[in-house]
Amino acid sequence: MVGNRADLDAVLTSWESETPQVGIVLLMEGADPVREPAEAEMWFERGLRLVGLSWAAGSRYAGGNAAPGRLTDAGRELLAVMADLGLIVDVSHLAEESFFEVLDRFDGWIVATHANPRARVPGPRQLSDEMIRRLAERDSVIGIVPYNRFLRPGWSKGDAKDAVTVADVAAAVDHVCQVVGDTARVGLGSDFDGGFGAESAPAEIDTVADLARIGPALGELGYGDEEIAAVLGHNWLRVLRAALPE
Repeated sequence: MVGNRADLDAVLTSWESETPQVGIVLLMEGADPVREPAEAEMWFERGLRLVGLSWAAGSRYAGGNAAPGRLTDAGRELLAVMADLGLIVDVSHLAEESFFEVLDRFDGWIVATHANPRARVPGPRQLSDEMIRRLAERDSVIGIVPYNRFLRPGWSKGDAKDAVTVADVAAAVDHVCQVVGDTARVGLGSDFDGGFGAESAPAEIDTVADLARIGPALGELGYGDEEIAAVLGHNWLRVLRAALPE
């Protein structure tokens, strides 16, 4: 469990030893388990560090990507509590109206842990270029999802496994970089716990270890080693080091 910067450093140090550890930073995807805004403090004390106000269907706090709507009064109150606690807001599933209201109201750290460019695959689950630019202005990171339906318009499970490749992931990363002008605002957001299996991931990806194959695909687009390292992990580490409590 990674609840502060010391925990994060301990996990990273372990990877230089013979017993590397997997660090888990807890994210609540859809805030309905927080029955009232004041309960956010209890969740924070138990280790929660990121909160998405809604999932696709929306919540008592905000509209979701499948249920448009603005923040509710309770959602605005929850944002204020989250800001006081230092919780990070994840906007991945927010309805567009709620998304922009969060950016206008919330002064703390904001990220999109798993969301892809709408310019490549249209739909409310994806981020428009304006949304991407607004996130970049907040020093956010956008996690690109290696999920075929978010990478290639019209893809379905009946399509051949090799219909989508890591080159499509690299193209989604590149789109964000072109919109914002650098590689500091984009990373990976695998969403591998999201209910889709290897048959719905790009051809070269069968396990989490295969995410490293996205690096050479970025190299093919002209990205250098430091830029690739930023996308594959360093950008997320920058945000976590700044946003987690000491």
